[in-house]
Amino acid sequence: MSGNRSKKAVPRPRVLVVGFAGHQGKEYLPVVRENADVVGGVDPAPAASSLADAWGFPHYALLGEALARTDFDAAVVTVPHSEHFPVCSEILAHGRHVIKEKPFAVTEQEARQLIHLAQQADRSIFTLLQRNFDPVFRFARENLTRIGQPYWFSYDYHLNLAHPTTGWRASSKHAMGGVLLDMGYHLIDVLSGMFPEPPQVHSAFVHHYQEMRDRRLEDLVSLMSSYPATGLKGSLRISRHHYEKAEHLCVLGTEGALNVTPGVAVLHSIGGLPLESFTWDGPKSDIARSMIAHYLGHLDDLRYRQDHLQRQLRSVHTIEGIYRDRSREYDEIADRCA
Repeated sequence: MSGNRSKKAVPRPRVLVVGFAGHQGKEYLPVVRENADVVGGVDPAPAASSLADAWGFPHYALLGEALARTDFDAAVVTVPHSEHFPVCSEILAHGRHVIKEKPFAVTEQEARQLIHLAQQADRSIFTLLQRNFDPVFRFARENLTRIGQPYWFSYDYHLNLAHPTTGWRASSKHAMGGVLLDMGYHLIDVLSGMFPEPPQVHSAFVHHYQEMRDRRLEDLVSLMSSYPATGLKGSLRISRHHYEKAEHLCVLGTEGALNVTPGVAVLHSIGGLPLESFTWDGPKSDIARSMIAHYLGHLDDLRYRQDHLQRQLRSVHTIEGIYRDRSREYDEIADRCA
């Protein structure tokens, strides 16, 4: 017998794309096609049918129709926040894996229901969070212990939009939260991978536009987190209408500091002397490609699945707690003014 046995080819995953005609869906579509066979797409948008024709897969306006007529292994879901839970619940109940845009869920109750459905079906539900696959943030996570015991962090993330928020993010019904739930979910997740969940969080919500104030959709949020068990404290500031687009994470420790900006991470000694830096200037599409390939390759990895779900549950719990406290403040102010 020949010692060279050809390995059996592993079939490519079959993927259903849900919400593919939106901005994020169109961004992920070519990357998904590199790693899987797109066997159908669901989107009620008027442009969805022609887009599906151009990409060569069947189009369905309704998810139920796609589930009845399409055989697939996993669904990539990029829909407005209000649709995350019903869409993902239906797909998991159908016995298929889910790879979805953030947030994992809007409330902890919904998060726990999704986890229950995933466990019941023995299926994964992964969240699309690109910073987890960014080489710069990976360097930061792997080298955090080199700065000693962290005692302070600051994390700023700003867009510089020159106009009010538009589209579904400007709708309370569909967005279900402002910059904290949208942009802030990325930051909360990054911090969840570096530190435990903060027991204490104080928040300030700010509105640049009156219409966003009326809808209770914050344009800016400032958070102060405290970890009494370790003495760690930290601040986050997130906004859509800053004077420049920027992202900056700084962690101070007893033996140095860690500084992260887009494309660059630097370790500093006490006093500020740079000890080591890591630079990555690859295209954003490479990060998305790595993320999609990783998730598709770990659909049946039980340990990875459980770790991912627990981390997402922590992030949802933190954000829901901040909104709940803020809603209570709104109600108290309304009662005083009545």
